[in-house]
Amino acid sequence: MKEATRPAALEGVAAETWQAYNAMETTKGRHFGLLERLDLKKRNYDLEPSADEARLLDWLLADHDAQVKRFTAASQALKVADASAHGALFDYVGVVARHAGDADDGQSPAH
Repeated sequence: MKEATRPAALEGVAAETWQAYNAMETTKGRHFGLLERLDLKKRNYDLEPSADEARLLDWLLADHDAQVKRFTAASQALKVADASAHGALFDYVGVVARHAGDADDGQSPAH
């Protein structure tokens, strides 16, 4: 197995795509975090989300959707501009996801 390294391209040609990936992961965490809290509130207390909570959940999903589109576009542009940097970035994302526990379902990030 090849030893994992942090690609130099993260500071160069792949920087925008890496930042877009991190933004996408951040918005995903915010959305799922609130969704989980609202689910627990429903299961534990049989309480529905308030109008404010539901509105915030919608906003967080819209934020995440926008970041997914941003990441997808940046990833496609990087693949065209520098396929090697693209491959190195996704290898690194895979390592990060495995160590963060995000790849437990066996799926890898789409690119």
